[in-house]
Amino acid sequence: MIRFLKAEKQDAAAINDITRKAFKLYAAEVGPQSKIKALEEPESVVLDDIANNCVFVAKDDDGKILGSVRIKGISPELAYLYRFGVNPTVRNAGVGSGLLQAAIDYCNEQGFAAITLHTNSKYYKLARYYYGKQFFVHSTSTAKGYIRALFVKELNGKPYDVSPAYNE
Repeated sequence: MIRFLKAEKQDAAAINDITRKAFKLYAAEVGPQSKIKALEEPESVVLDDIANNCVFVAKDDDGKILGSVRIKGISPELAYLYRFGVNPTVRNAGVGSGLLQAAIDYCNEQGFAAITLHTNSKYYKLARYYYGKQFFVHSTSTAKGYIRALFVKELNGKPYDVSPAYNE
């Protein structure tokens, strides 16, 4: 059985390892022109996120981390989801969907009106995945050297300003 829990400090190394594995696949999909910061992120950044934001992990019965997702509030009404990754050995087994649902539930509990995230708009599988979870493309930008889509999921019908997500 897979459990979805808030991360603890001792999870940081495993989170960093899974993030790198997942984002290596992402980098292969989006091409060499894109610099992927997640591949160079030190463990200290993960520890900082665990201390200051919300990080969820998926753990198997043995306590092994299978994936993680990070969420932070970027305004009173807007959350930003980032560093969402699943170990490639367990892709398409519901780990990502469970993590995403944990993040959505958390954002609802915190009273956010919407969740935002960025991904490469040419990564078709990932774009379809987010569409299937009721995210929509709000806008795109080429500021990071590729066509980066800002996806939004509305949570409760309350108004929100998406502009804080532009700088993420």
